[in-house]
Amino acid sequence: MTALSVTVAGQPFDMIGYVAEQSIFGLFFKSAYDAFNFEDNVLTKITDTDYPGWSTVTPSSITRSGSIATVTLSAPVNWQSGSTVTISGAAQTEYNGDFTITVTDSTHFTYGVTGTPTTPATGTITATGGRTTVPGVEYLDGYFFVMDANAVIYNSGLNDPTSWGALDFITAAIEPGGGVALAKSQNYLIAFKEWSSEFFYDVGNPTGSPLSPVLSAFTLTGCAVGESVAELDETVYWVSKARQKGRAVHKMVGLQQQLVSTPDIDRILATSDLSSVYSYGVKLSGHSFYILGLRDIDVTLAYDATAGTWAQWSSLTAQTPKSCTLTQAGGVATAACTAHGYADGAAVTISGATPIAYNGLKQIRATSDDAFTFGVASGTASPATGTIEATGYAEGYFRYSHYVAAAGRDLVLHETTGALVEITPDAYTDDGAPIALKIRTGKLDSGNEDYKSIGQVRVIGEKMGGQAMLRWSDDDYATDSQCRPVDLSSSQARIRRCGAFRRRSFELLHVADLPVQLESLEID
Repeated sequence: MTALSVTVAGQPFDMIGYVAEQSIFGLFFKSAYDAFNFEDNVLTKITDTDYPGWSTVTPSSITRSGSIATVTLSAPVNWQSGSTVTISGAAQTEYNGDFTITVTDSTHFTYGVTGTPTTPATGTITATGGRTTVPGVEYLDGYFFVMDANAVIYNSGLNDPTSWGALDFITAAIEPGGGVALAKSQNYLIAFKEWSSEFFYDVGNPTGSPLSPVLSAFTLTGCAVGESVAELDETVYWVSKARQKGRAVHKMVGLQQQLVSTPDIDRILATSDLSSVYSYGVKLSGHSFYILGLRDIDVTLAYDATAGTWAQWSSLTAQTPKSCTLTQAGGVATAACTAHGYADGAAVTISGATPIAYNGLKQIRATSDDAFTFGVASGTASPATGTIEATGYAEGYFRYSHYVAAAGRDLVLHETTGALVEITPDAYTDDGAPIALKIRTGKLDSGNEDYKSIGQVRVIGEKMGGQAMLRWSDDDYATDSQCRPVDLSSSQARIRRCGAFRRRSFELLHVADLPVQLESLEID
């Protein structure tokens, strides 16, 4: 296969598959700068000058009058005033660099230069520039559609993604604002803009764009970031924004939009600068999820569209191992580990110990800055011998930023290692790393501020999952009690003598490589 010749490396691609002819499958894909078509095992870069992408051309000449340089091109381009063009290769270095241009016609543009370089410019000169498309590529009735940052929607020739006409475009212009993303709902195209959303449908115009606007569907809800747009179960999800209401998450079914975020989710969105976002939809075990990664604040949000609830997905990354010593008494192993830095209830993997009963994934109780404990068989020899190491984990946003359904499997791609792994409810580790389950209740106060005492707390659910940790906060999540182990496999999975409180929130932590199904907490 021919290698991709891209204008700007490292850019994400939007892709859409299609059937070119009977038994011939095609794939059209684009970045913000380039577009390609893969059909019948042939890869073609879209070089039509009317496609709103970037290109590198060789100017016929560059001349200067005063501080203004005029570039003459040998063939027309669709570049626009106000965009940035990179000039390189001129022997007179004042002509080289990144410049904001003014287009005078399809073969000429001007830009400002400093100094008094020789005119005309000499050397092997190239100019790189063009239009930038926003996230999203859609297919409708035989046409491929993309949109640029000025909210202009371009279409290909009928059944020909390599051909783009000079007049084949329409502008989303009901409300001022730049284009942010292009999506499709049923047989309507959605132009997501900064402060509004505009809809189009195919009316079969004989010339120009086949599209016409659906004026009655226009809304004053825009899109905060194009990378947040994802399609799932014929529904479009996106991070929205409005001039008076700020950010939220909406979904679009047909032409109807609905708010799905809660005030808590909106507050999280408000803390992000949305500089590095990913999103996709995935369906697992009968539940449909909209996944939204906010890398700048180290958070991945997951909306369960089936249950109508929000959760946070995360990845645990192994840290540098620390040396430790181990002893055991009464079925409790104590690790002496200087400045371990592990949180109470955290996942830690022990290795290198003899007997091997000490080794493996453990959920610890941090008893001090230099020691922690975990459960072990009471007959295990003490002290442990060997070169013993404890490996902790840092928790951050969900590192799998891309999703695809292929061959009946749900696959996700790790953004840094390139690992392609199956996401399945039958796996209880994350490609070898633990999965940290954290369930937090709301604040319970029985409708008053009187002191309440708890004799016991029982964990209700399927009797599986090994051991978990239970703790609570009595000061609105400012601090937590020390974790207490609870045996989920016991018929009475409970802890006793839980003290008194006015208002309390419980938190259950689980990291074992085991299935766990929890229903509720029963408080006496």
